[in-house]
Amino acid sequence: MKISSQVLRWLMAGLSLLGSMGCRKANHRPEFPSGSSESVNSWVLDSMQVYYYWNAALPDYIKFKQKPADFFKKIIDHSDRFSALVNPDLPESYPPSLVHTMGFDLISVQNGDGTVATMVSLVVPGADADVKGLHRGDMIKTIDGVTPTAANISTLTAKVIESRTAVLQIADGAAPLTIGRLRNSEPPVYLYKVLHSGAKSYGYLFLNSFEDAALNPLLESFSYFKQQQVQELILDLRYNPGGSVPVAAALASMIAGSARETDVFVDYRGNSKAGVKKRSFADELARLPQSIRKSFAQLSAYRLGINRIFILSGNHTASAAELTINALKPYLNVIQLGGKTLGKDMASFVIKDYRNPQVVPKWEIYPMVFKLYNAAGKGDYSSGLVPDQPVEELSVLPFKPFGDLSDPLIRQCLVVSGGAVISASRKSSEVNSRTLIFDSREIVDRRSGIRISKN
Repeated sequence: MKISSQVLRWLMAGLSLLGSMGCRKANHRPEFPSGSSESVNSWVLDSMQVYYYWNAALPDYIKFKQKPADFFKKIIDHSDRFSALVNPDLPESYPPSLVHTMGFDLISVQNGDGTVATMVSLVVPGADADVKGLHRGDMIKTIDGVTPTAANISTLTAKVIESRTAVLQIADGAAPLTIGRLRNSEPPVYLYKVLHSGAKSYGYLFLNSFEDAALNPLLESFSYFKQQQVQELILDLRYNPGGSVPVAAALASMIAGSARETDVFVDYRGNSKAGVKKRSFADELARLPQSIRKSFAQLSAYRLGINRIFILSGNHTASAAELTINALKPYLNVIQLGGKTLGKDMASFVIKDYRNPQVVPKWEIYPMVFKLYNAAGKGDYSSGLVPDQPVEELSVLPFKPFGDLSDPLIRQCLVVSGGAVISASRKSSEVNSRTLIFDSREIVDRRSGIRISKN
């Protein structure tokens, strides 16, 4: 997840920064030519020795004459899956994703009989794919005239990303859909609605990210839920890659019934230089951009009077989404349903060369800096947050629309809450024989928390 520069300054107070941000020159190290690989790698190592969570294990000196990407892979900790070194001029350092290029995601599963089924897992509202009539759950017969298989689905997807266009033949569709690139911004809130089952009403919210732009739609959705007097809340984070910690604190302020503004929202634990920093709800809310900033009192007024929440998760639930699940647990009953989360239990920020003139232009480091814990001191979920109610999303195919009562994750919410359940016939042998062989959203997982600077 991303830490704002203001929060960074507060968290890192007391750290001595020599030269540019994250750059200190070792006395025994020669001056390398500006722009050279040696210069970039020397700056990277200096920066990581100050900020990196595992800085104590970093070498003091290493062979600098190598590609920066290769150098970075050699110095990061073996358990670190998320730190990144990025150069916007080098696409290979920041691989584009299907959803951010074309506005939809695909998965492929192989059945027990060897057949492969490719289907749409997500469509961005307002994208050309959405306008052309592509839906979550659509079965894909061909991509650019080629039948997807286990051997070619990755290549087909890469070609779509490169060409910025796709011709999709939907099974049972009349004519192929020609889909252009994503041109609108991806909305953080895809959908909110009230579900009715049995004698209960459920507020359902699909939250796609914790970007700053999420706050106003969140206020709108909770206002609607409050008007409708919903009795339960279902927060769908199964495809949420994270975002801003202050936005996560804002959402938690609208949910956590027993929390007060002075209570701890997140406990940051860094290296020996950064130390431990406990941040209250009020502390994090104060870091929201001025244009959208709300006080704890303003946000808590949206609370629904609930003492538990159902949160839907999966292996694409990451970063600030995982933080929200964990941070809420000390303040109300959190029932997590679905799959185990990705396991990004750390926060990062961008390091650039702020010297004028820049010695290392373009390059940006996104190091893992802080481990995250909740008010009860619970954290260390690098292997993922395990759901209280495991549910396999692939158990009902094709996928159901988000917010559909027959979605297997939502159905399990109804079981737990005592609501009526809509039956969905399936053979357990069929579910067990399916193997996921491709998921375009895995690129988003690898990019989780990375933001390309526009400066």
